[in-house]
Amino acid sequence: MKTLLSLALLMTALCAFGAEGDMGLGAMVGAPTGVSAKYWLDGNKAVDAGAGFFPGGHSDFTLHSDFLLHSEGALVMNDVHPLDIYFGLGGRFKFADDIQIGARVPVGLVYKTENMGSDMFAEVAPVIDFISRVGVDLNVLVGARYYFR
Repeated sequence: MKTLLSLALLMTALCAFGAEGDMGLGAMVGAPTGVSAKYWLDGNKAVDAGAGFFPGGHSDFTLHSDFLLHSEGALVMNDVHPLDIYFGLGGRFKFADDIQIGARVPVGLVYKTENMGSDMFAEVAPVIDFISRVGVDLNVLVGARYYFR
């Protein structure tokens, strides 16, 4: 019940936050697997959020959000498809036996389609837990989002 309430609150906040446009919603697969959202603040700054579960035997639910800086077109594939590199800083809540809180440092690649109607991304994010547990974790995920304008 706590998980469903947390997910409902997150989705409500994301919808209200992105009501003006430049808001993307989609899915992410990996560790964690779930929903992903991104709101563009301007051409190279964005805020993302995710909610999901870890695949396998864990039933741990996580929420994360990050402030991201993008370097547009930093890599180009086949002289046609530019890829942005991004990095950022954020936080994560993990609902396991107790609530763990940590800092995330995401680094990733994103491919934006024409007119930014959607994007595909791959991300690696070391997580340093410092409340309820002291330790290091790693989030590795891929995903896609559709942008509402």
